[in-house]
Order: sequence, then C-alpha cells, then structure tokens
Amino acid sequence: MASTRLIAFASLCAWPAFAGAQQLYHCGNTYSQTPCAADATPARISAGTAPDLAPGASGKELCASDGVAQLRFPDPDSTRIQSVTKAGSEAIQYAGKPIAARKYHLAINTKDGNGAYTGERVYVCYLSEDERRVLKVDLRR
Repeated sequence: MASTRLIAFASLCAWPAFAGAQQLYHCGNTYSQTPCAADATPARISAGTAPDLAPGASGKELCASDGVAQLRFPDPDSTRIQSVTKAGSEAIQYAGKPIAARKYHLAINTKDGNGAYTGERVYVCYLSEDERRVLKVDLRR
C-alpha cells in the first residue's frame, strides 16, 4: 500500500517535467497560438524570464509629465511641481469597472487664467498596476 502511494506521488511530481509547452507564433508585437500568416515561424520563449519593460516614463516621472498634462492648466509653462510622493494603492472605477490603481500625490502650484499663482494644491494621480499608464488625475479631497 505504501509503495503504491509512493509511486503515485512520484508520478505526480514528475508529470510537470514531461508536460510539453504549446507552440507559439510571433505575430507583430504579440504572440498567438495559431499562425498569423502562411509563412509564420514558431517562437521560442525561454521559461523563467520576465518580459522587458516598455521604454518610457513610469511611476513618479509619469505622474509629473503625463498626469500634469491631463490637468490642462491655463499656463502649463508656469506649472511648478513641488513634490510627487507615492501614496499606496486604491480600487477605483475605470471604464465602468473597479480596478486596482497605484496612487501618487502631486503637490502643484500653477497660474490661473489671470496670471496669478493659485497656491499649492494636492492632486491624486492614479496609475495602472505596472505604473506605466495614467488612469486619471483628481484634486485631492
């Protein structure tokens, strides 16, 4: 009885080593399980390697550039970013669904339509979980 259990356990442990990976095809910037063209060639992806991050700003830098641009201040050239601080995560409504977002607080002083500085105001910049896309920016309440 014990030897039967031992054999069954050993078989279950060894099964993943023998399981074959599915064939993938490289189709432009994505991968597919079906060939995307008649001359498509199989792609080899090594297991255990993480994909490269897309180039460009992320996190603080993204909030300070794209996040501030979304606010559309009257005189963007006069906008002074006092600080950008990480503020954890929060579930927000985005495209009609609740999603997890990374939060950054932006302390900003900018000119109003009359050319006078408004004083420092804090905005909340919500980013995607990978911190590569601005979801929304709101005035902190």
